[in-house]
Amino acid sequence: MRIVGFATLVLLLGTGLARAADLEAVRNAAWQADSEWTAARRNWKAEQETLTQGRSALLPSVTASYRDTESEFDPANIGGTADFENTTLAVEARQPLFRPGAWFGYQQAKAATSQAEAQFRQARQNFYLRVAEQYLGVLRAWDNLVSARSEEKAISRQLQQTRNRFDVGVVPRTDVEEARAAHDLSRSRLIGAKSEFLIARDQLEALTGERWDELAVLGEDLPLDGPQPAQPSKWVERARARNPQVQASESGAEAARQRARQRLSGQLPTVDLIGSWQDADQTNPFTENGQVGSFSSEAETTTYGIEVRMPLFQGGALNSQRKEAALRHEAARAQYEQAHRDAGQQARSLYRQVNSDALRVKARRQAIRSAESALEATQSGYEVGTRNVVDVLNAQQNLYGARRDYANARYDYILNSLRLKATAGVLEEKSLARVNEWLSKEETVDLYSVGQNAATEDTTR
Repeated sequence: MRIVGFATLVLLLGTGLARAADLEAVRNAAWQADSEWTAARRNWKAEQETLTQGRSALLPSVTASYRDTESEFDPANIGGTADFENTTLAVEARQPLFRPGAWFGYQQAKAATSQAEAQFRQARQNFYLRVAEQYLGVLRAWDNLVSARSEEKAISRQLQQTRNRFDVGVVPRTDVEEARAAHDLSRSRLIGAKSEFLIARDQLEALTGERWDELAVLGEDLPLDGPQPAQPSKWVERARARNPQVQASESGAEAARQRARQRLSGQLPTVDLIGSWQDADQTNPFTENGQVGSFSSEAETTTYGIEVRMPLFQGGALNSQRKEAALRHEAARAQYEQAHRDAGQQARSLYRQVNSDALRVKARRQAIRSAESALEATQSGYEVGTRNVVDVLNAQQNLYGARRDYANARYDYILNSLRLKATAGVLEEKSLARVNEWLSKEETVDLYSVGQNAATEDTTR
């Protein structure tokens, strides 16, 4: 029993350590658990079969058939009925010699496979983004919760101090009402922040299929060097050339073009080399003079040659299909051109956004220092009577608002950097590995301390 108990303790401790995770651990768990990514991998494997199916129309085909029939015959000039049996075994081989429709169908399958490959690359980038957004979303919600909790505590203390000063007649009752209103507002923000955190935590667990007790937090030293290379034109060129959605649209337009050519070739003749072998056995109850008797025959036939087919008229369907395919090709080409322009515009916008985010992080950091100094000066003025409680409450709200803005700016910078790489088609596993290096090696957040100790301002350790 002691051995079992010790083994159980070791297992529990090992599980607890495993759940204190960073971005890499979360990505590894989501790789198997994320249903959207699993479906993308399965669809990609399924789409690869399209090429084999398209090529099959150009290769030889062999079919075999067996037929065994019995018939009952009741002639008018002979009394009774007669039964006879036919048995046929046949094998036919066919090699296409000239099938333009099959050739263009094969080219269409190649383009469709290329389109599926681009869509798979897009799904993989979406997976990386989804993991980063969910992980950083939990950290963002936690920072906002800590800030809201600290703000609520500070304003609660201010409300108590104002009540005490009112009791001794130092401040009017309006100051108490102002402090109470600010406290009620801070409690409302705290409730909303807690709800958002719990939702973000649940979403991360739904993505990975695991419960995470602790997550590594974002370190304070965040590189703010901006996008590299630092020329927006380079990112625009990358996006137009490597964006998976652009590549998928281009391959889709090519597939539509080959489809149009296939429909056009549907009015052309086809030529096949054919060969067949047939063995037929027949038992006939009639003799050559029509009398009932027993007669059987067996025949073996070998046939080979060239077969030419050409459609002449099918109610106008061929011409209609040709027009439909041509119009769909024009539509697919227009979609590709739009995707090409959108990718360039999105890359340029995200490049500017990332640069703006880097400057915003620096500005928000300075804003915290300024807000702290302003709060200290306002509190000093309040103590000597040159400032009122409204000024103090506003200064406190400005400080905690600056802290929230600073935290959000850091997460926005990271996520927009990843989105820029995704737009340029260069978001890879090593991109997440670099973000993982920015996480703290010592500090984590306890995701399940919420509600257990509501008075705790900061449980990072």
